[in-house]
Amino acid sequence: MSNVDVHPESAKKPTRLPSPEASFARFYRECRGFVRSVLRARGVSAREADDLVQEVFVLAWQRHDRLALGDQARPWLYTVALYMASNHRKLARHRVEDLTADLPEPLVFPRMIQAMEATRLLARVLGKLGRKVAAVLIAYEIEGRSMVEIARRLRIRLKTAYARLQLAREKLVSLAPNGLECRHRLPLGNLGRRIRASK
Repeated sequence: MSNVDVHPESAKKPTRLPSPEASFARFYRECRGFVRSVLRARGVSAREADDLVQEVFVLAWQRHDRLALGDQARPWLYTVALYMASNHRKLARHRVEDLTADLPEPLVFPRMIQAMEATRLLARVLGKLGRKVAAVLIAYEIEGRSMVEIARRLRIRLKTAYARLQLAREKLVSLAPNGLECRHRLPLGNLGRRIRASK
């Protein structure tokens, strides 16, 4: 029979438990990203998400003696974050921030609007051209492909490709609105200039 030490030296040494503050700090570091992602997924802006994360963890600290820290606390954190995000959205409707000065007019914004309008106009006009005719026009005028390459790719004769291109240009001129030359710039390069010159 062998002697087994029932009380080894390691069992006699007291183990130090981390303080509640240290445990909670570790819990905060582990779960902060999770809470922030829940808030962001619920529509809270990045600027305000950090404040709401702090509020969630203040509530968790107030209940830390009753709250099991770690992965078991995730469902509770998730629920609290949902309620915080919901309350934040409700209160955000009534919050108004005063601007201290007039904002300068953005320089790019009007050009972006014009480009978007021109793109919508081009899409509308191309839709009226027909699929086969529009394919040749897009490939030649916008993508810059050669007519030989277009004919080979579409598996049509070269004369047919040229005929479709000519038909597309004529239809485009007839379908383009009257105010095209001053309000819109179609992204068609030379063709856009030819359309404006023909008016």
